[in-house]
Amino acid sequence: MTETERNMVRKFREAIPLSVSELARRAELTPQTIAKMEKGMSTRKNSKLKVAKALKKSFTEVFPD
Repeated sequence: MTETERNMVRKFREAIPLSVSELARRAELTPQTIAKMEKGMSTRKNSKLKVAKALKKSFTEVFPD
């Protein structure tokens, strides 16, 4: 995950605003997975799809490359 992607997850999450825990609950993931995304660590594509859906954004908006 690039710097841009990680910033988009945090940017959209904070704009709503949602805590990491609340986004994780909505995406049916663990808070640790959300934190990994925001730090730019590797996560599964399925997890990324869940986060985009929870943020009510398209996958390419949240993960631009």
